[in-house]
This record gives sequence, structure tokens and C-alpha cells, in this order.
Amino acid sequence: MKLTSIRISIKASGLSLLAFFLYSGLFGQEITPIKPLNSPYDEQNPVFSISGELFFTIGFHPENTGGPTDFGDIWVGKMDGNGVWQKPQRISDLSTQGNDVFVGFLDPLTALVYQSGQNGKKQGIHQYARFGNSWNYIRPLEMGNFKNNGSHFSGRLSSDGNIIVMSMASFGSFGNEDIYVSFKQSEAVWTSPFNLGPQINTYAQEFTPYLSEDLQTLYFSSNSKETRRGKDIYYSQRTGKSWDSWTVPLPIQHTNTQGSEMGYAKATGKDGIAIFTSTQNSEGFGDFFIVKFQTIEPLAAEEVTIPELPKATTQEDVAPKTEALVVLEKSDSVKIKTESVKPVIPTMVVETVSRITETIPEIIPVNPSIPKTSQRREEVKILDAQTKNPIEHKIEIGNKRGIKRVVPSQEQLWNELEDPQWVNFTVSSKGYIPKLLDRNSWIELEGKEILMKAAVAGTAIILENIQFNRGTSDFADSRSIQVLDDFVLFLKENPEIKIRLEGHTDNSGDPSLNKDLSMKRASKIRAYLTINGIEFERIRTSGWGGTRPIADNNTEEGRTINRRVEMLIEN
Repeated sequence: MKLTSIRISIKASGLSLLAFFLYSGLFGQEITPIKPLNSPYDEQNPVFSISGELFFTIGFHPENTGGPTDFGDIWVGKMDGNGVWQKPQRISDLSTQGNDVFVGFLDPLTALVYQSGQNGKKQGIHQYARFGNSWNYIRPLEMGNFKNNGSHFSGRLSSDGNIIVMSMASFGSFGNEDIYVSFKQSEAVWTSPFNLGPQINTYAQEFTPYLSEDLQTLYFSSNSKETRRGKDIYYSQRTGKSWDSWTVPLPIQHTNTQGSEMGYAKATGKDGIAIFTSTQNSEGFGDFFIVKFQTIEPLAAEEVTIPELPKATTQEDVAPKTEALVVLEKSDSVKIKTESVKPVIPTMVVETVSRITETIPEIIPVNPSIPKTSQRREEVKILDAQTKNPIEHKIEIGNKRGIKRVVPSQEQLWNELEDPQWVNFTVSSKGYIPKLLDRNSWIELEGKEILMKAAVAGTAIILENIQFNRGTSDFADSRSIQVLDDFVLFLKENPEIKIRLEGHTDNSGDPSLNKDLSMKRASKIRAYLTINGIEFERIRTSGWGGTRPIADNNTEEGRTINRRVEMLIEN
């Protein structure tokens, strides 16, 4: 089979999501290779960054840290300005002489990487922070009795960043590699891996698990069926609150061949496209392909709730306990009904795909079941802070998944509030600093006014909604990322503006450490802005530690206020 190159356009949005809508033929179940990323070696475990880069493992490549016998180093593929994939590059900062697997992003600048125990790092999953093109080592994750007794590992972080599903040979395995799940308890502490049970795991091998965004469907690869082939891709659904109760696995359509298929996952940012690896028509190693993503109709089951998880501290006091393993919230994502699943094994079809030059907007259907409010709501006035004159503006609503859309009028906005998924509201106007409000704040503003500060030299604001974990430069929540996405858009719409980010702490602790921490926080924000397309030269940083308080450091409330990052618009 002749492999053809692909050109794919990137959707320019606040999150620079990947636009994989190529053409209608792709949705006719063609399987298309990503030729520029494929090599004679073993490409596996693809993970997209929020800006569209593809991080993955290449095994047995002669340029790996351990040479051609190295099970896998971390590599990254990027597109050029025309949407064409470039030759992938090895990331030495994330690679060792053993097996290295990119697990996912806790936030756009913080990554989780499995490493098998070489180069002085213990076996397990480790946290790294991104600074420009470099990666700094942070810490290993504490995962109780985590132990991989084999050479294979594959795993993925869930879309909400709170769950890791992983494949390895460990305690209680039914066969060789089994699939396990671990839950986040804090930034560095996760529960011991919990086996998903005999419906998923067999006497054979289960690999490359991926959880759907609603956390109810598991996609994975297995060689348990006697098909005289390699590994095929299956899906199974959770049938209740427990994580060891699943439906009988069924094969995914339009992917499985006489080769081995692994690493099936939805491409970041779009329903409709999946990426996976196959050894069909290769030299025995995996190559990357894309195909229509098979979304599974959810089961009509009782609502999944989130109980408290036990705190994991050391290997001795953590053990896998079934009753402690359900902590999830049902997704608000749109469910797409698919045709009934049949175990069809198609022949791979490859066609040349031309590059699409236009981008596809995010379509979020309005829920027809939401009643429009009969109460007439008062308008929130959007005014210039200095002149008090009304200004032209736009209002975007967003949900917890980071999906946003512009609302054409405040009347429609009040109607949309009947749908609880909309939790964030961004008011923006060209030449003004945007404002991010939560649901309750907007409701309280009914009949009142929002004063917008002009983006002129000397204007300074506190980035109140950007929060960091205490004592670190790690973003504390998804709301912080949403604020940063708004500022990315603000800086792109106002390309003449230059800013200074000033980090501040309270006065507790060592002054020199506080100054260093405040600088790291300002630099972390700059790093996020630059990887999303803002020129490095437009952003300066300063770290003042606790030397410039704006509240009383003798109270906890005052110390909280003093821990801040300010943005100053410069000449």
C-alpha cells in the first residue's frame, strides 16, 4: 500500500485546537496514514497537546538514548504554518535509556511521563514542567503500590486530568498486561493502581487504554480473541458506579486488520476523528493512522457519583480497595448516536487528501429542551471605565470543558443561563482588557454595569482568577487556563500591546525563595502565552516576592490577597 502525505489545517481558537475535518470521504471510514510522522521504527502512544503538537514514543530508533535496543524515547511532531507535519524531533529532556511513555498534560505546561527506572529515576510516572523548548524535572508521582513487572507500559490521562488508565503487568494481573486505573488525590499523590476486572482483562494482553470524555467508555487493544491476528481494538462501557463492572468488549469498526492495532484515542479538540497505530503494511512496527472516531451511545444507568478517596501517602499505607474507587462527574458533552456495532474487518483504503484552507467553527447545538425564561431580565451595561460611555463588545459563554461560543444578545444570554453547563462569561472589546466572570457574578450584575479598562500604557490589573498551588508555580485549576486563553485572544487582537507580568507572594518564609517563586509564576504565565502564539518579546517578567504587599500580611485573608500576579501594559 502506498502511503500518502497529509496536510491538515489547524483551527485558530483560544486553545488552538486541532482541526482534523479533512473532507467528507474520511467519514466514509477510510483509514489514512500520517506519513511524515511514520518511520521504519515503532510509533506508539500518541498524545496531543492543547496547541496541536503530537507527543509519542518511538521504540528501537537508533537515535534513542539507549540506541536501537531502547524500548522508547519521547518524540514530538509539529505542523508548519501551512498545516503540514514536519519531521518529528526527539525530546532528550523527557527520555532515558529505558521505556519512556508520554501519559498526558495536567495543564498546558505540565506533563506526566512514565519511565521504567533508568538514568537515576525510579520506575513510575513523573511530572515535568515546560519552559520554552526545554523541560524541567519536577517530581515523581506517589502511587502507593505501583509496580510494573514487565517491559511494556501504556497509559493515558483522562480529559479532566483526574484519572490515569494504564496497562502493565502488576499485582493481581489475570494474564500478562492488564488495565488498571488510578485517581488523583493531589498534584503529586494518586491512588494505588486498581485492576479493572475480568470483563476487561483476560489471560492474554490488554494494551493502550483510553477513556472517553464522559469517563464511561473504555477503548483498548487486546489479543485475547482467537482470530489468528495480532491485537485488535475494542470498547467496553461501565455498567454502574464500580470500576470493575463493564459490558462485554466489542470490536471497534473500521480499524482492525490482519496487523496489530493499538493506541486508539480521539484527536484533541474535535469529535469525529481518532488516531491509532497499526502494523498493517509496515515492517512489523506501528505506524500512525487516522479514522472516524466511534462514539458509543451511553448506557441508561444510574448516575455516577464521586465519593471521597483515601489519602495515599506511602507504599505501606496504600492498598487497592474496590470500595474507594468511584469519583466522577457525568460529562456534559454532546452524545452522538452511532450505528450498531458489527465485527467488520475492512481492507485499509488510502487516498490522497488535499489540505483544507478554511477552518471549521466549533458547533455547539442549543438544547431545545431548555425553556426560555418568561421573566424580562435587565441588561448589564458595558461601559468605558473612564468616560462611562457604552462600548461595543462581545460576550462569550463557556463550559467546564473549555468550549466557548459568542452569544449575540443579552436576551439570549439570560435564556442560556437555564442550561447549567454554562459557567463562565467573558466580556471583551478591542482596545480593552477582557473580564472573566463566573455564573453567580453575572447574575448579580443584572441591572448594573461592568466598567472596562482601556488597554493603554500604565494600566495595571491583578489577574485574580489565575491561581497556583501553594508553594509552587503549578496552575491550580482549569479556570486559570480559561483566564489565560482570554488573554491570548486579547493580545492577538491588540498586536501593538506589550505587557509586563509581575509576580508577588506574601512575606512568609525565606525572602529569597519567595522572590524566586514569584518570578517562576510570572514566567509560567509567559510560557503559556508564548506557546499559544504570542511573541516572546512582547512579554516581560518581574518577581518581587513579598516586598510589595497590598494587604495586611498579619491575616490569612491579607496574605491570600498578596499572593498575586499583576499585568502592566507598557509603552
